[in-house]
Amino acid sequence: FLPMCEPRLELLLAKMHRKRCVLVPAQVHIGRKVRRQAKGFSLTVDRAWSEVVKGIQEHTFTSRKGDNWLSDSLVAAYEAVNRLPHAERRGGVRFHSVELWHRFSGRLVAGEVGYTCGAIYTSCTGFALKQEFSGAGTVQLAALGCLLARSGCRLWDLGMAMDYKLELGARSVPRSQWAEHVRTLRVERPLALL
Repeated sequence: FLPMCEPRLELLLAKMHRKRCVLVPAQVHIGRKVRRQAKGFSLTVDRAWSEVVKGIQEHTFTSRKGDNWLSDSLVAAYEAVNRLPHAERRGGVRFHSVELWHRFSGRLVAGEVGYTCGAIYTSCTGFALKQEFSGAGTVQLAALGCLLARSGCRLWDLGMAMDYKLELGARSVPRSQWAEHVRTLRVERPLALL
């Protein structure tokens, strides 16, 4: 689904990608440059939800600052899903924040919101302070890929194909193949991101 938000108008429209960009986390490619850059950062999960949401809302937009689809009401809906009893969350769906911290300054420099469903992790949206911390977004994705692999994640849904995703080893698959993966993997034991 594609959330569309304008002041006083919020819609949830079906968005049927013809292709999805996916990656098996155990196959994530991490280049030498990213490995060098990663030494100055640390990754956490579910430690700074509000700060990640604020970072996305402030730094991720299409044409003008503030036109971000991650509205406060959608954030509240994601939070409400996490408050449901586990038995009521189909496939154990749980929303997560992923945080990349600059070790020296202690600043949150990149992050994303995503969700787990069975053995699948789906990235929804993220941000990176690219001007101040070059490469932070790539480091965050690479580190998350390693964490997902260690957590037993079998498929990482990255949404639309983009060069930086393909450089990590992701590939585009037809919607029908993606849907089959989802049907198979959503019934597996839910992931526990540590």
